[in-house]
Amino acid sequence: MEAAGGAGVGAGPGAGALGAGPCPGLVGGAGGALFGNLVQTLLAAQCALADPAAFPPDVAAADVLPAYDFVIVGGGSAGAVLAHRLTENPDWTVLLVESGGDPSLTSEVPALLFNTHQTEIDWKYKTEPNGAACQGYLEGRCNWPRGRVLGGSSAINAMLYVRGNRADYDRWAQLGNPGWSYEEVLPYFKKSEDSPSEDARLHGRGGPLRVEPFGSQEHQRSLKDVLLAAYEEAGYPPLQDVNAASPIGVGEAPATVRGGVRLSTARAFLSPVRDRANLHVVKFGLVTKVLIDPVTKTATGVRFIKGGDVRDVKATHEVVLAAGSVNSPQLLMLSGVGPREHLENVGVDTIVHDLPVGKNLQDHPIFMGAAFSVNRSKPRPIPPLTALDGLYEFLTRRTGMFTNIGITDLVGFINTREPADKTRVPNLQLHHIFVNANNTVLLSGMVSSAEFMPDVTRALYQASAQSDLLWIVPTLLHPKSRGEILLRSADPLDPPRIVSGYLTHEDDVEVMLDGIEFVKMVGGTKAMKLLEAQLLPAQYAGCPDARFDTDEYWRCALRHLTNSIYHPVGTCRMGPATDPRAVVDPELRVHGLKGLRVVDASVMPEIPSGNTNAAVIMIAEKAADMIKREWEAPEAA
Repeated sequence: MEAAGGAGVGAGPGAGALGAGPCPGLVGGAGGALFGNLVQTLLAAQCALADPAAFPPDVAAADVLPAYDFVIVGGGSAGAVLAHRLTENPDWTVLLVESGGDPSLTSEVPALLFNTHQTEIDWKYKTEPNGAACQGYLEGRCNWPRGRVLGGSSAINAMLYVRGNRADYDRWAQLGNPGWSYEEVLPYFKKSEDSPSEDARLHGRGGPLRVEPFGSQEHQRSLKDVLLAAYEEAGYPPLQDVNAASPIGVGEAPATVRGGVRLSTARAFLSPVRDRANLHVVKFGLVTKVLIDPVTKTATGVRFIKGGDVRDVKATHEVVLAAGSVNSPQLLMLSGVGPREHLENVGVDTIVHDLPVGKNLQDHPIFMGAAFSVNRSKPRPIPPLTALDGLYEFLTRRTGMFTNIGITDLVGFINTREPADKTRVPNLQLHHIFVNANNTVLLSGMVSSAEFMPDVTRALYQASAQSDLLWIVPTLLHPKSRGEILLRSADPLDPPRIVSGYLTHEDDVEVMLDGIEFVKMVGGTKAMKLLEAQLLPAQYAGCPDARFDTDEYWRCALRHLTNSIYHPVGTCRMGPATDPRAVVDPELRVHGLKGLRVVDASVMPEIPSGNTNAAVIMIAEKAADMIKREWEAPEAA
């Protein structure tokens, strides 16, 4: 950064690069030195956020060894954890191949989470049009941001650390997966965690992953208090810990942040081990195939492309796919593992042809059409200078408005089919978004991330010009609809086809309609009257004559503004060999193959009751111990 700051900044009147710039009259004397030091401080603060030395160095393709004990594909939420844990054994060599590079500066700033989408660190996936959802988005397709960067989607998500419900994991075990019940996975949630909570039964201390409340939330406190009061009126009390075993109610979720900055798995798990000699990391390396011996049905390594070079590398112990719910099934199918008919149709020779790879796709659909205008008589626009002041505060002190995501850490867990005092399992999660009047920075980030149709975008900006906006976002936790991941062709550079399946099961539509009714009830509480809350009507191209707040209107609204909250799971489902839907066994080994595991969200047999990133990290922690038990035991013996 010397060229930017200049060795002579602050050295005397008119000295240094700043003095030689296009505005030399602005820099001079003591004032000029002070100004130069300020600029230098800001540049240094910016560099500290995006310091490439914080991460493992990139290994050139020519320097990759012929063989490693383990080859991990994907350096995301699971892959970074695996690389950290497996290299704890100094006798093992590990190659981690990541298709992206280091996290960007933008990704480190919590408030800019939407601004990471549709950028170079995002795969920029889109769903296939299905007619049942996403019609209010360009081409009738929903965007699916997926992290193409060290840290994966933990580098571009909302950072919320939500484990789900005890019943989720007990259900996994009941489906034929011993070792995956709540009590058996709880130690692996705790193993990663460095939590300020004093509840040692539920939370861990000293792990690599700091989990703490977002910072500097004073300016959102009054709004959160109103919402908490509104939910209590509706029968749902405040939650002290959203990561209790069976959370029902509304509370503030902790986040994967540390000191006001995002803590992706790249920072939490890779940065501390960046100097380990037994870890090699290839960045911007695209794995195109798992190398499988067709006779022995053993994975022997991978093929990857980096900068035009094609390299084959062997794995003497295992290949571990940690590429996520889209890329792991894509890579398996490209390697000849999956449904025979589909693979033959796209020209891939099959090696294991009876596995339902790519099937069982589940996600958490959200409805973005329940927006309220609030504070109409006293909107709270953010002056442009306030945002600049906030950015300065963030860069210099890691405090202020850029250290959090507004009220979006307030989450609710409700069940619309059972009384609140009877159920312990939610069927809906509630998220919240607040946008100050004329906050075009936040609104434009939302719009560019989602890519709404022009009429929806215009309506949002018009509403924002008149009042503050509050979204209460019902999120379907246990959809019955299923989608799938399909190959577009045999070319690994072709993005896969994502068939979301959203709202293709009528029960899902009914539960979402229940959610809308609940949101309307919350909007009508005495507490919400303090905000002058008024549900915003909208017109949709598919049903211009539907009368606002009728069943016809809301069904049409669901088709238009149901989207993803970006929690795809299940496409390499875990289950016993007797389960025809299973791709991997309870040890996460691919059925019918040796030397190949899948460790990421794709192995989840059913989607948990909440944000999925915490569960993915837990899966990786547990998988690392499974691998160690298998490969260290013979050496110990």
